[in-house]
Amino acid sequence: MKDKLNELMTEYPFYIGSLCLILGVSFLIYKINKKHSFKMKDFNVITWKLMVETWAFTLMLIMLGLTLIFMD
Repeated sequence: MKDKLNELMTEYPFYIGSLCLILGVSFLIYKINKKHSFKMKDFNVITWKLMVETWAFTLMLIMLGLTLIFMD
């Protein structure tokens, strides 16, 4: 599986990068429109951690997409 993913990223970086960028921007739009507050008192520790991790995952998808697109 790892070899296949690596092969796809090296042979088709524009298409995989575009897919990652579209997914990242879609998640970003969804998270912005969700209108959650960022006050710690509104969340418990697990939901706060999950919210931070989804923001990080979204930003990493966008960065991966941009890196793969401009890799050529």
